[in-house]
Amino acid sequence: MTFRRWCLLPAAAVLALAAWFGTGYSSEDEFQHVILLAEHLRGHADAASLPIDYHQGWRSMTLPLIAAGVFEAAGLSGVTSPFTLTLLLRLLTAALALWAVGGFVRAVLPSVREENRQAFILLSWFLWFVPVLHVRFSGEAWSGMLFLRGLTLLLDARRPEAIGAWWAAALLVRPAAAILPFGALLWLLVVRHEPWKRIGGMAIGALAFLAVGIAADSLAYGRITFTLWNYASAALTGEEAHRFTALPWHQHLLFGLKYAALPIGAALLAAAAALLALKPRHPVLWLLLPFLLAHSLLPNKEPRFLIPLAPLMPWLLMAAWDALCERWPAAMRSAGAMRILFPFAAVNVLALAVGIATPAGNGRIKLAEAIHERYGSEAVHIDHLGDWRQWIPPFYLAPRSTEAFVERIVPSKEKRNHLVIARESQGLDRVQSLKRMAVAAPPWTHRFLAWYGLEDGHDPLVLYRLTTENIGH
Repeated sequence: MTFRRWCLLPAAAVLALAAWFGTGYSSEDEFQHVILLAEHLRGHADAASLPIDYHQGWRSMTLPLIAAGVFEAAGLSGVTSPFTLTLLLRLLTAALALWAVGGFVRAVLPSVREENRQAFILLSWFLWFVPVLHVRFSGEAWSGMLFLRGLTLLLDARRPEAIGAWWAAALLVRPAAAILPFGALLWLLVVRHEPWKRIGGMAIGALAFLAVGIAADSLAYGRITFTLWNYASAALTGEEAHRFTALPWHQHLLFGLKYAALPIGAALLAAAAALLALKPRHPVLWLLLPFLLAHSLLPNKEPRFLIPLAPLMPWLLMAAWDALCERWPAAMRSAGAMRILFPFAAVNVLALAVGIATPAGNGRIKLAEAIHERYGSEAVHIDHLGDWRQWIPPFYLAPRSTEAFVERIVPSKEKRNHLVIARESQGLDRVQSLKRMAVAAPPWTHRFLAWYGLEDGHDPLVLYRLTTENIGH
């Protein structure tokens, strides 16, 4: 068995572990625009509780339809726990990643220098943020993998209609991902001089799939809806721009540097610079640079916008290393060059372990899971000593549960199962009437997450149970 095939088993194990421990969601959109919409399709959430994006017809219902289908199928088997249902979504995403990345590695491998091929395979599966992000059931993660599948077919010289269909699928689940196919088309026309006949075939495949998407969206919305047009109109007219804080043009570079883990983020920026200097016609640059340029022009910038690029980062690193090996072969084989790889590998292994073991986001849904394990279907009341980022959606709590944001804890006989969520730094462990039930992230990860957070630090959420009516301050 080849090394590439051998790596599929540990890759599947890592993805499964990331799915198992990755409870919750990493951004509000992952819940609001997918799970909540899926619950609405199932009749479990009122339209009034849905985000403005639904009412304006800005979001494709492709992922919510898939999620609703998974939930309904699981329900037929008696599975109703929200934590099991969302685990199924993460496992489905992991399966897509295993297929998409596996095919991409096979397609790219012949273009990698022979002595670097095993390193490329390992990076493609185990560059720490790749498996961690490839279990998120979100438009950002799925668009990156769907685009990757179309790119694989392009590298394999398959039918252009199929390439266009996969890229249209990426566009449906994440409209901003359109910049990736745009960059690919630029490379095809400017660098590879692709025949217009094949470009036309891609357009036909894309239009055909978009027609299917329009039909699915219209069915889900209950009216004829072209979500891509609505989304583009809102973006071009600035209809929703007022909801967001404008950030400087270079913010995404800073996000990449920080959230990839500082040493690895620096390596990615250095790789992009080296490849731009040595091989400016390389296709990964033509995918990366238009994407970053377009997003730098938008006022709203968030780390999640970079997620579609995640599966391309191993290719970027290896393409730059290959280019350096071609330009300075003796220097790149020297002991000094090899020593550079050891700290990189050590940081990556540590980041992978922490990334897999840590629940998504700030871990509030991990606390909801602890509540579910203790109280089951019993209603609870949660006092939050904090802000909206601690709020747990009702989807994850028992019916009739309540939550409140408070400045101090007020015991009440009416609150049978009275719980409190606060930051660890607030020191509620000293309060005799509060008993710690759970912490959002494993304690051994706290030091590393503080390093990772840089100026933000790390102050984990803690779940407490109120045991007496005397708060004991």
